[in-house]
Amino acid sequence: MKKICICGKEFESKTGKARYCSQKCRVKEYYQKHKELWHFYNNKNRITKKEQKKIEAEQKRIEAENKAKREKRRNDINRLMAETGLKNKYGLVASFYDTNNLEGLYKYADYLKSIGEIKEDINEPKIVKSHGGKITGGFDYFMISTI
Repeated sequence: MKKICICGKEFESKTGKARYCSQKCRVKEYYQKHKELWHFYNNKNRITKKEQKKIEAEQKRIEAENKAKREKRRNDINRLMAETGLKNKYGLVASFYDTNNLEGLYKYADYLKSIGEIKEDINEPKIVKSHGGKITGGFDYFMISTI
C-alpha cells in the first residue's frame, strides 16, 4: 500500500504503520506543528555542544576571577579594620577602600583615637575576680591573657 509523505514522495511501509518516508520528514512535520521550535530547527547559527562547553568554561573562569577579587577585597578590608581599630565599622572602612582613600581612613582613625572613640589595645594580662565566693569560701583571682 502506497502512501504520500509530507514531502510529496510516495512510499510503502513494511509494517503498515509508518506515516513518513524518512526520519527527516518526521522531524519536519513535528516542527511544522510546533512553530516556536521551527526557528531553532532551521537556524544555521545555533550553538553546538562543543561551543556551549567553551562558553560555560569561560563563564566559570570569569566567576572564579570575580570570587577571587571579592575575597581579596574582604581580606583587605578586614586587615584595615584591624590596623586602624575600627572594629565594628565594616561599611565605613569599605567605603574608604572602594574610593582608594586609605590616607583619609588613617587620618579619620587617628582623629577618633585623639577624641577617645577608639581605645588603644593594651596587650597586658588582666586580673579578674571570680564569682565563686560562696562555694569556695573566698574570691579567687586569676590572670587572663589578652595577647
